[in-house]
Amino acid sequence: MSLLPAQPAQSGNVDAFRSPFLSGLSHLALVVDDVAKAHWFFETVLGCDVQIWRETQLLVHIGEDLLVAKLSKDAVDSERQRGPFGRQTLDHYGFMAKSPELVDALAERLQAHGIAIVKGPYDRSDGRAVYFRDPFGNLVEYLYYAPVRAGV
Repeated sequence: MSLLPAQPAQSGNVDAFRSPFLSGLSHLALVVDDVAKAHWFFETVLGCDVQIWRETQLLVHIGEDLLVAKLSKDAVDSERQRGPFGRQTLDHYGFMAKSPELVDALAERLQAHGIAIVKGPYDRSDGRAVYFRDPFGNLVEYLYYAPVRAGV
C-alpha cells in the first residue's frame, strides 16, 4: 500500500506544494558551549519558555516550534563535532511525521533514492524516528512524536 497519491497534484492546486511526508519542522538542535549562558539568553534575553532536559540540554519553546540547545558531548553526531570543517554548531535538524508508518515509508523512499540511513527507523521513548544525511552532509531526523509515550 502506497502512502503517496496515485496521481501527481495539479499545478494550480495548493496541495501541489505539500509533501505527503513532511508536516512541519520538528526542531533545530544547536550545539552550545555553556548551558547556563544559553538558558540566560533564550529565557531572560529572548523571553522564551525554557526547560532543562538531561541537565546538559535545553528545550527552548518558540511559539509552536522547538529549538534544542545542547553541549557537543550530547550531539547525536559527535564525530561531526571533530570533523574536517572543525566544530559544527548545528547537530541536526528534524521534521515531524504524522504517523509512525510515515517514518518507515520515508526511510524506504530515501533508500530508493540512494540516500543512506544513519540510524533507524526505530521506536524510542518519545515516538519513532529515522536519521539520515541531507545532500550537504547535515544530519536530519524524521520523527513521529508521541508525547503520551514520552510522559511529556
